[in-house]
Amino acid sequence: MDDLLLASGPRQVRARFLAPNAVRLTHAPPGAGIPPDRPWLAHVLRPTPPVEPAAARLQVSLERGLAHVTGAGGAFVFREAAAPRFGPEATSLGRSTVTDIPLVEVRVEDDRAADGVSLTLALEPGEGVYGLGEWFNAFRRERGVVRLKSRDAIQMIQDRETYSAIPVFISSRGYLFWLLNSHPSRWTLDPGRGVLEIDAAGPGADYILVYGPDYADLLRTYTALTGRPPLPPRWAFGLMVTGYPQERQEVVQARVAEHRRRRIPLDAVILDYHWEERYHNFQWRKSLISDPQRLISQLKSYGVRLGLITTPFQNKRTRAFQRWFLNTAAANIPRGLERDDERALPEYEAGRARGYFAHAEARWWFGVGGMVDFTNPEAAAWWNGLMRPRYDEGVAFFKNDDGEYLPPDARSHLGMTGREYHNLYGFFYGRALYEGMEALDDRRGFVYGRSAWAGSQRFPALFLGDQQPTFKHIRSTLRAGLNMSLLGFAHWTVDVFGLDGKTTPETHRRYAQWALLAPIARYFWRPPEFDDTRFPWSHGPQAEANFRALTDLRYRLLPYWNALAWQAYLAGLPPLRPLLLEFPNDARLADVADQFMLGPALLAAPVVEAGATQRRVRLPAGVWHDFWSTQSWAGGGEIHYPAPLDRLPLLARGGSILPLGPVLQHIPDDHGFDELELNCWPPYPAEWVLYDDDGKTRAYQRGEYSTTRFRVAGDGANLSVTIGAAEGGFPGQVEARRVVVVLHRAAAAPRAVRVNGAAVTDWEYDADGQQIRVQAICPTAAATQLAVTLV
Repeated sequence: MDDLLLASGPRQVRARFLAPNAVRLTHAPPGAGIPPDRPWLAHVLRPTPPVEPAAARLQVSLERGLAHVTGAGGAFVFREAAAPRFGPEATSLGRSTVTDIPLVEVRVEDDRAADGVSLTLALEPGEGVYGLGEWFNAFRRERGVVRLKSRDAIQMIQDRETYSAIPVFISSRGYLFWLLNSHPSRWTLDPGRGVLEIDAAGPGADYILVYGPDYADLLRTYTALTGRPPLPPRWAFGLMVTGYPQERQEVVQARVAEHRRRRIPLDAVILDYHWEERYHNFQWRKSLISDPQRLISQLKSYGVRLGLITTPFQNKRTRAFQRWFLNTAAANIPRGLERDDERALPEYEAGRARGYFAHAEARWWFGVGGMVDFTNPEAAAWWNGLMRPRYDEGVAFFKNDDGEYLPPDARSHLGMTGREYHNLYGFFYGRALYEGMEALDDRRGFVYGRSAWAGSQRFPALFLGDQQPTFKHIRSTLRAGLNMSLLGFAHWTVDVFGLDGKTTPETHRRYAQWALLAPIARYFWRPPEFDDTRFPWSHGPQAEANFRALTDLRYRLLPYWNALAWQAYLAGLPPLRPLLLEFPNDARLADVADQFMLGPALLAAPVVEAGATQRRVRLPAGVWHDFWSTQSWAGGGEIHYPAPLDRLPLLARGGSILPLGPVLQHIPDDHGFDELELNCWPPYPAEWVLYDDDGKTRAYQRGEYSTTRFRVAGDGANLSVTIGAAEGGFPGQVEARRVVVVLHRAAAAPRAVRVNGAAVTDWEYDADGQQIRVQAICPTAAATQLAVTLV
């Protein structure tokens, strides 16, 4: 690869083109050469084909020591506003307080670094930025200060902290900026001066610039550089639950049976802390889980998988006051274990002796212990080896929690200090567990992590931490999820009802209406003696019916979820999208953080204000149809959508096909798309591609999958529906599908319906619903043609 070395006086900048629309710019400190890559970069940045400067769509120049980037025809893309500054005088980020848990052991850390760097970027008037991690307090930013240092961002501090601090933003002007510096940093947007100042407590005036200007193009290139999200196992699109604190296995089994009795779907149970004897020896705590094999077998009989929580620590001890706080004030210790303590484990001594810890006495919310160094392949293999017996018993996956506690004086196997490693820790932690799981066999990896960095989308999934069932947290988790979608994260979730806190009949329904449409879905129950408001059936039959209807919709959307996951794998486009991603040229939608697109076909506008019975919805251009009724609207303006307590504002986009499957109680391992309902919304034409594979292995990465194209075309008199022949194939593919085509907004019954040229009478017309329904058995290997004569 040919690099460009640009010089202006004593200043030197290396330009390396990573894609036709992406360039890496690396500043050399005055009097020094271009610095070597940081040791983590080769693990995060994916190999890409070399791009010669002459083939790039960007041009880079250095003027008075400042980098300028232009596009085709010399159009302005990006420029620096001041030459980078190096050294401690440039990067005092101030002092910050750190707590392990609320009100307990407050510490102060100084974020000044001797090898820091300061960058100043030019902002245009009205320019906004999105991203910078999993931020709850803002979506589009035009001013203010953001500190990037990952924390255990518990509920009461999410207005200023984040679990995942990622130095990547997307500009409203159509470029993406990624600072290749993982140290703590401060980002100051000053629209008055027209600058964004970045102060990072570590070396490296080094960044990647990607130009779109379309946001989808930015994500395609960025995820090509950092990795596309693979497909999770298909069952992961179902509903999961965690009990907090952990209850006895008989209670877990009874709760799952209650799900089945009430016909509320469920696919996984995650056991919380205390499933094991000590943190972490990965041995069952028999006082709670007396017969783990029986538990796994009984859950399997219900079609439910078992997951286990873990943290990256081998505890050495707990602290008396901290233990008291957790056992009493926080009520997160199972009854009978209030005096439970930690002691040094044999595993702790083994890990310390072998040098497997990044820090031997790291403090976290439940103790002090060795924090595993997942940059060390031997340490990662050792940790996965401790998990292996549980996998062998039938545990399906692990939830990797608490990756935000790495101390500044930690050390990495790669040579990084704790300050450089801290924000990266979630990446290496997630990768180790994900790759350890894939090493077992051909199964698809699945972890359920809480902290992430650039590239962590390669190790799905991510959950957005701990919240409470309030409207404030409904709004904040929407913002955080949209930010992560714009950073290439496809498979993430917000907990239905949050972690703790009592729901009301209103928050129970409104939280479910939002969180059950997240890409991954989980809720928390609590022992009834602590909180009896967090079950799907809490608050009576209406709340239960609301939860069931939304969960049924989630499961009916399975063919849609699956195809959206395939799109993410191919092109980096997330299933849940900010409106600006789907409609980049509509300035009215640039700051919308309380609506979202679920793929290209559905627009959801959850109710985010207490007491509201209607919802103001901004409509993109086009035609929009109410999902629940026969009402339709012309886009381009705003509507006031009636939203009684049991109604989620949900609209279908005109000119789209929405595939639905049957209601399921769980997603079996041998699931196939043998029943489909194709919901067709005018005006036409419309098109959709169904993606299918075995749903559980990585064979799709070796070409074992199929796609089937659906098309609707026609005018007011005649419509044609084409269900194409499957392209490709895989072992176990269904041979035929029962397909119901639903033509919405049909003003009258059809005069004639033909399937492959033959007249049929197996159709229905619903005058009240304005629907024509046509059923056909469609061989997978051959195309099926439906013709509907309307007038």
